[in-house]
Amino acid sequence: MKAGFLTLGCRVNQYETEALAEELFRIGFERGDFGGKCDIYIINTCAVTEESVRKSRQMVRRAIKNNPDAFVGVMGCASQLDGGAFAAIPGVSFVCGTRNRAEILRAAGMFFKSGRPETCVLDIVPPEGELTKTSAVSFERARAYVKIEDGCNGRCSYCVIPSLRGGIVKRDEGEILDEVKVIAANGCHEVVLTGIETAGYGSGLSGLIRKIDAIPGIGRIRMGSLEPSFMKPEFVDEIAGVRSLCHHFHISVQNGSDRILALMRRKYNTAIMERSIAYIREKMPDVNFSADVIVGFPGETEEDFEKTCRFVKRVGFLHLHIFTYSKRPGTEAAEMDGQIPEKVKNERLHRLEAIAAGEKSRILSGMISSGKPVEILAETSSGGCTVGHTGNFVECRIFGEHPAGTIISGIPFGIADGVVEIR
Repeated sequence: MKAGFLTLGCRVNQYETEALAEELFRIGFERGDFGGKCDIYIINTCAVTEESVRKSRQMVRRAIKNNPDAFVGVMGCASQLDGGAFAAIPGVSFVCGTRNRAEILRAAGMFFKSGRPETCVLDIVPPEGELTKTSAVSFERARAYVKIEDGCNGRCSYCVIPSLRGGIVKRDEGEILDEVKVIAANGCHEVVLTGIETAGYGSGLSGLIRKIDAIPGIGRIRMGSLEPSFMKPEFVDEIAGVRSLCHHFHISVQNGSDRILALMRRKYNTAIMERSIAYIREKMPDVNFSADVIVGFPGETEEDFEKTCRFVKRVGFLHLHIFTYSKRPGTEAAEMDGQIPEKVKNERLHRLEAIAAGEKSRILSGMISSGKPVEILAETSSGGCTVGHTGNFVECRIFGEHPAGTIISGIPFGIADGVVEIR
């Protein structure tokens, strides 16, 4: 029998989907195409924006259309937010939240044993308690995600995720290291340490990184999103010399106006961010940064937005993930005065995208003019070319097809569609 999977949202969701897939493969299922006919469909939903919830429902309906007789299981943040809405969709077999995913296996077993139930099994539990033990040891040949924590203790005024994922729960270090050892033994070269709030792992994070670095076969350690206030000099000093650490950091910037950051209830300001980024660049000269930015937050003036634009230009991000503010139920920001019209949000989005594209082009051009050789991790091959990323997360293309997970060296010589060409 075939199982199809569809994941929306963050890397944590990707990890959790793959962990569930591993369990299904162990009991005899084969991976199927989500867009085709499968016997079981798993949709891991996202609730970070209104659009992500809408798309989650759309994907559930698509699975049911693909095979009305299949088991359709729904999990994740959107189902934790409003499980009843998903349960009400005709054809849904089971709905769970964010920390009882293993129940999907039990429900699927009952489904195939007794046939389609007359009513949906709805089992949403509060996002609290111990972390569900999961493992996704054969995620990819080139790169594997490893979840080190779940939940968030933050209370940002715009974010619904803490109420859906609960507070921070750290994963056991020994369990993490055992999983990484299996990943390395399977031939995977790069691991990405991820979580809902990766920095929530706390003071032990640098030690964990060093222990993973010592595992034979691991060539790269990439960090998930980090909050700027966590990137203190002492932490940077502890990780700067780690052999396999990728010199790329994704920073949860959110905005470049101190006034808006305060309204968001973030724990830092632009000065803190710029000091942290400057210190990291001092210790890792080849480092690149990416970031998340929200435009159109309630009360954001044109002056606030211009401050964000200037901040982005000063820092110089390789990638910028820009979102328009989306009202989330039960959050403080949803009730704030000064809600920004969608037209203004989208206009600011496009303006900032243009600035971000210019900064990326500047960084890539500098990489080519330096003439320095680079190493890429092969990820996909087609049409006689291989695409992969450098350690500092520049996407590159090289002539010739190479197996996923191979390290390839070359000299950058051009740019095509935002991808660096190497030879």
